[in-house]
Amino acid sequence: MKKRLVTLFCVIACVLSLTACGSEKTYTELEQGRLEDCEALAVQIYDEVSNMEDSTVQHLTKELKKHETEAVFKSVMGYDAKFGALEGMITTYRQMESDMGGIVETGDVTSAIEGKEIVVTMPVKGNECDGQIEFTFTNDIFTKFMEGNATAFTTFSQKMEQAGSHMGDAGLNTLLGMGSVFIVLILISLIIASFGLFKKKPAVKKEEVKQVAPVAPTVEEDLTDDTELVAVIMAAIRAYEGSGAGSADGFVVRSIKKANRRI
Repeated sequence: MKKRLVTLFCVIACVLSLTACGSEKTYTELEQGRLEDCEALAVQIYDEVSNMEDSTVQHLTKELKKHETEAVFKSVMGYDAKFGALEGMITTYRQMESDMGGIVETGDVTSAIEGKEIVVTMPVKGNECDGQIEFTFTNDIFTKFMEGNATAFTTFSQKMEQAGSHMGDAGLNTLLGMGSVFIVLILISLIIASFGLFKKKPAVKKEEVKQVAPVAPTVEEDLTDDTELVAVIMAAIRAYEGSGAGSADGFVVRSIKKANRRI
C-alpha cells in the first residue's frame, strides 16, 4: 500500500513539473531584444508621465492637436506613440495615483509577446493599495506605443478579506438553501404520512357499525307431541264429570290441533 502511494505521488510530481516546464515560453534572440527595448521604453514613459505637471498635460491633451502631440513625443522623447495611448496613459495614471493615495515605488517590469503585440507590465505600490500599469507596443521594428492603462487594485490581504466575506456570504446562502430544502422535504413527508390516516378512518367507522348491530339469535320451535296434551285434558275433564260438578250433555270433546307459527 505504501509503495503504491509513493508511486502515485511521484507520478503527480512528474506531471506538475512537466506542466510547469510547458508553461514557460522561449523566445528567439530577436524577440528577446524587442522585449528588452519595450521594457526600457515603458520605464521611460512612466518617468515622463509621473513627473508631468498639470500645465504640460493641459497643453499636450487639450491645446495641441493629436498629430502635434504625437510629433512632440517623437521628437522630444524619441519614440513613436499614438495620441490615444498617451492620453489614456496620462488619464489612467492620475486616477490610479489618486485611488492608491500616492505611489511609493515601482517594481521590476515583465514583458511577453502576445501575437502582434508586446505587453509590458509594471507593478506599482501605493500608500493604500497596490496597482499595475500595462504598456502595449507593436511587435515589429517600429516598436510603436499603442496603448497604456494604469489600474489600482487591492493588496493581497485586502483580497483575502474580500474573498473571506464572499465565502461567508456564499456559505450563508448555501445554509439557507439547504435549510429551505429540508423544510420542504419534511412538509412533504408529513403530508404523505397523513394520507394513511385519512384512509383508515372509514374502516374504523364500518367496524363500529358492525358492532352496534348484533345478529339476532334464531328461535327454535318447541315440537312437543300433541297426544300428551290431549291425554292430560281428557283426564281433567273425566275427573270433573265424576265429581258431578259439570254436565256431560253440555260438553263436546273436540280435537285440538296446534298451529305452527313461524316467528
